[in-house]
Amino acid sequence: MFRRFLLVFFFLPHGIGFASEPAFLAPPQYIGPPQPQHAATNRAFQGIPSMAVSPGGRLWANWYAGVTPGEDHNNYVVLSTSGDNGATWKEVLVVDPDGDGPVRTFDPELWMGPDGKLRLFWAQAQGHEASVGGVWCIETDQPDQEQAQWGRPVRITNGVMMCKPVVLTTGEWVLPASTWRQTDGSAKMVVSTDQGRTWSIRGACNVPVEDRQFDEHMFVERKDGSLWLLARTKYGIGQSVSTDRGRTWPDLAPSGIEHPSARFFITRLQSGNLLLVKHGPIDQRTGRSHLTAFVSTDEGRTWGGGLLLDERSGVSYPDGQQTPDGLIRIIYDYSRTGSRHILMASFREEDVVAGRTEGDTVQLRRLVSEASGGRERPQPETVPPAANADGKPLRKDTRGALTAGDAASVRLAVGELLFTDRGYVLNELPAALEGSHFLRVGLDGQKQLRVSRAGTVYFLTPAPDRNRDSQTQALLDQGFAKVALPEVRLFNPSSAANYCTLYQKDCDADDTIPIGKWAVPLFFP
Repeated sequence: MFRRFLLVFFFLPHGIGFASEPAFLAPPQYIGPPQPQHAATNRAFQGIPSMAVSPGGRLWANWYAGVTPGEDHNNYVVLSTSGDNGATWKEVLVVDPDGDGPVRTFDPELWMGPDGKLRLFWAQAQGHEASVGGVWCIETDQPDQEQAQWGRPVRITNGVMMCKPVVLTTGEWVLPASTWRQTDGSAKMVVSTDQGRTWSIRGACNVPVEDRQFDEHMFVERKDGSLWLLARTKYGIGQSVSTDRGRTWPDLAPSGIEHPSARFFITRLQSGNLLLVKHGPIDQRTGRSHLTAFVSTDEGRTWGGGLLLDERSGVSYPDGQQTPDGLIRIIYDYSRTGSRHILMASFREEDVVAGRTEGDTVQLRRLVSEASGGRERPQPETVPPAANADGKPLRKDTRGALTAGDAASVRLAVGELLFTDRGYVLNELPAALEGSHFLRVGLDGQKQLRVSRAGTVYFLTPAPDRNRDSQTQALLDQGFAKVALPEVRLFNPSSAANYCTLYQKDCDADDTIPIGKWAVPLFFP
């Protein structure tokens, strides 16, 4: 049945029966076993994973990939499975809308429903417009079989569903579908009262336009019956609470959980506690690094424990599931266009509470997939740093100091995370700047810095001809002068847009220095 279905349905010439509709509204042209063009050795990009575990213990994982190193029209969804607890994996299915485009499939999700069926969701659109894209789904009632038979694809609703569905105590199924940045009320609650046969939008939370990013929201039903919505924003994680079963929602507001603008994962554990997987400590905004699991015993008001899953810069997009034996499995990606790893961590709630990374129940960085090849970006020609010989000599005789709210003062060293809202780390350290400290502030947005000790302070920023976000003119207007120090290849040295010039100024105590995107404040202690 499955092979006949593929031939009859998915290999129809594109557009038949959909002549008057956009191409992304048509079912994918191909859903079936991976073809040579889908090989892991023919991918310049892969990431954004999800996972589910069948009742019999079979592991399922999906993500999206492409022959080019971008989130573009070449993207297709990959489904992989393991029957030996993750020791080995086999890719068994791809969802490819139309080869090289213009339609792309992306942001997939896997979910084991209470009816025993495994559902594979994905988004389908042209470009990055998601308000009229669509959430699609196929399902199987054979989740314990490697070669499961899948049903026909169904388009459920507009938008993108990036996170796990939930089942309410009423028995209702809820999808967190979002129409992203294009509409008010973008973070939608899509509900089925008949076990997934039909779906309708019950309500939606509005994300203020100045904070709106990709939503990627998740729902938690609290023990008092209220529904807690958490969503990705430009500032991190926002929240809203509905007390009428999701019909109305206050506008999204900051949650108090510090986080970069990136996906996180939250779920109710068998114990009744909540699990949260995010970047860095609860009260610190890091970049996309230090993926850490926490547990809350009070419905998300406070969080304890802290199991570090992966400290590297470039880890992101956690998703997972707890199985009846209590084991928690979390999948995530690392270096989507470099290493192109899909990885899995396994642990138990007590490991999170204790923060222990050793023992039989904790397994970290287990490889699910590694990709290579594809049509890589051409390597740019090496651009030499500018000598800046026309600058002023570096002054260190009177050492000032800077503060900016609760920004951390960190010794400048290779490998240090530079910003609170990006995963960039320092690539090189000139001898002249050894011993200096920097303030770890956000790359984006306007900042106000205060001179806490009179003396010379410094900023590193790209020259205007290197980067349109240069703060050179803003610094010159405040009396800063260029320093005769060669440009610093701050991060990603293959891009001259990240070469930075040093500026300095003698300041009085309590002077304020406004600065935008982007510059790194420095001083010598």
